[in-house]
Amino acid sequence: MDFEHRISVNEYGFYCVPADYVKREIPKILANGEVYEPNTLRLMQRRTGGGDIVTGGAFIGDFLPALSRALSPGAQIFSFEPNPLSFSAACETIALNDLANVTLAPVAVGETPGTLQLQLARPGGDPMAARARIVSPEAEGDTLPVEVTTLDTLVPAGRRVSILHLDVEGHERPALLGARRIVEHCAPMIVLEAGRPWQRQMYADFLAEQFPDKGYRLCGAMERNAFFLPQT
Repeated sequence: MDFEHRISVNEYGFYCVPADYVKREIPKILANGEVYEPNTLRLMQRRTGGGDIVTGGAFIGDFLPALSRALSPGAQIFSFEPNPLSFSAACETIALNDLANVTLAPVAVGETPGTLQLQLARPGGDPMAARARIVSPEAEGDTLPVEVTTLDTLVPAGRRVSILHLDVEGHERPALLGARRIVEHCAPMIVLEAGRPWQRQMYADFLAEQFPDKGYRLCGAMERNAFFLPQT
């Protein structure tokens, strides 16, 4: 690896943390031997149902060891991380834990393939770490063009997806539109970052509009995540 880093550990495994990230929320939790969003992870582990998990952005891979061990034989995790530094750290996390059932792609996800700008740091130079996000070409700060693909492309046709988990800093709706085949064919539990009631309602309305036959409804929220289950 060509970047300064440290290794953290908790009950699920080992994590590569770039030195630039050590003061951010998730690395601080991992440095204390603790688990980020432990209740969300436990619920996702119990809901795998023998199928695959789609989860991203991966950041440094902090969700991957816990979810990997919960999968049934033959099931896979499909993840993505467009930030080059975070992607490299997540690859090392995968290697440290020998996660043979994880596929990680260095891309962002959206409604259609293409290229978008990813903001890596604020105008003052502070790295955004897990908060790196897709922005307009005119946005200030440190930005980088990144490849965008759809989740329907990232996950091979014929895979059975049990859980679709997205934490993509406001880019969830385009990501879901690019996962139409997955949602319509698999009807997975959908987990979205939505810490505020208006965000949860926005996503509930969006899922009802885009996937009316699935009858998705908001079934609860914890640790800044909202959980949506289909009724079909």
